Amino acid sequence: MKRAVPRIVVLAFALCSIGAKKCTPSSGQSVPNSGLPFCYTDPPIFCAAYCSGVNQVTFTPACSGVGADKQEILFELKVMAGVRELEAEGTQVCPVADPSLFVTPCSVDIIPQEWPNQDHGSCQPVPPGCPMF
Repeated sequence: MKRAVPRIVVLAFALCSIGAKKCTPSSGQSVPNSGLPFCYTDPPIFCAAYCSGVNQVTFTPACSGVGADKQEILFELKVMAGVRELEAEGTQVCPVADPSLFVTPCSVDIIPQEWPNQDHGSCQPVPPGCPMF
């Protein structure tokens, strides 16, 4: 079980590097827009890890947003554990900088949860999954 999380991260980064769509949102994803901001979730909407430089994994600014809590911390820990294992095996995690390819919390089985007791009159529910539009 210890090796399962890093293997998922390896697979996600590997799929992204060859252009797979599971690491990025589907282009046909339809999102209702009520004009209201999205409600807070943990991890926050638009939170993702990406290659910001050669051998450099970076988390989007959204990951440190208002809704970030335990689930977001778990996401960062899972991603970095996978990166460390890959590097220990001699695999280059980020061969090039490419912010268009990313790993979302959903890629490592962390589904964003909406914070309770939010007024849907002042915020709209976040679409299912890990939208990155």
